[in-house]
Amino acid sequence: MRDRRIDLIEAGLEILREEGLAGFAQAKVAARANLKQGHLTYYFPTRTALLAAVARVAIDRQLAAAEQMISASKNPLDAVRIIATVIGGHENTRLLVALNQAADQEDELRALFNELTDGFCGQLKVMLSRFGLLATEASVDLIHAMFVGLSVIDLATSRPRGEERSSAALTLAFQLLGSARPDAG
Repeated sequence: MRDRRIDLIEAGLEILREEGLAGFAQAKVAARANLKQGHLTYYFPTRTALLAAVARVAIDRQLAAAEQMISASKNPLDAVRIIATVIGGHENTRLLVALNQAADQEDELRALFNELTDGFCGQLKVMLSRFGLLATEASVDLIHAMFVGLSVIDLATSRPRGEERSSAALTLAFQLLGSARPDAG
C-alpha cells in the first residue's frame, strides 16, 4: 500500500513547480493526490505543516542535484554550461522562489531555506576550490547571487537566448575569480 503522505508531498511539489506559492492550497494538493481535503488534514493538519514537508523533500532533492551538478563539472567552462542549463529550468526556479516566499512568512521554513542556501554555497565553494578559482565567502556569494538572479530573471522575462546570456555572465564571473586569485598576480 502506497504511503499517502508521499502522494501529498509529490502533489505539493508539482503544484509549486507549476504555479508557485500562490497556487499552493490544501484543497488543490488533496485533489491532485486524489484525496479528500478532510483526509489531507489527517496527515498534515495545517498548510504550514504540509508546506514544511514539501519543502523538506524539495530541499533534499535540490542539495542532491547541486552536489551532482558540481561533481559533474570538470572545469569552469563545463560548469558554466551545466549551470546555464539549470538556470533555464523554470519549474525548478518557480519551486525555489515559492520556498523563498514561504521562508519569508514562516520561521520553520526559513530554517529549511537557510539549510538549502548553506548547502548550495558549500557545494559552490568546493567547485571554485577544485578549479583553482578564488573561493572566499564573497566569491561564493557572487556565484550564488548570479545563479539565483539569472534564474529568476530568465523565469520572469523568458527573454530570447537566456542560456547564452547566462553562460556569458557566468564565464565573465569565473574569469574574474581566476584573475583575483592571490597567485594570479
